[in-house]
Amino acid sequence: MDRAQNPLPYVASISECTVTERFDGGLVRDIVHVGRPVRELVTFYPKQRVHFVRTHGTARGTIDNEIGLGDTGRPELTFTFRIVVDGVEPGGPVEKDVAERMEADYLDAVRTTLKAVRDRVAVASDTAA
Repeated sequence: MDRAQNPLPYVASISECTVTERFDGGLVRDIVHVGRPVRELVTFYPKQRVHFVRTHGTARGTIDNEIGLGDTGRPELTFTFRIVVDGVEPGGPVEKDVAERMEADYLDAVRTTLKAVRDRVAVASDTAA
């Protein structure tokens, strides 16, 4: 939930975030992503998934961050995007470029999130010692 309320430390392409509404199990936030305003409805499914619905902006649709077990039985985090960008032809080169940039943004967000979690664990370990 912390990451959804304040994604700036985790997602470099998000430069602003304001939570405009809270409800049982989620929130509504206005973000600036890659310089463009976006409104997202964020719903939390604890220990399973975070579901984002982009309702306003030039790129609308859904994003799911889902925790599951991989083939080896180890936890995995899967990102699924179902985004339609205004004025972009489905399957065309511009859509491919947008998809590649989104993938790069989210891979960076995963790396940044892992670093933040490891830093918190290290601080907690140092404090406990």
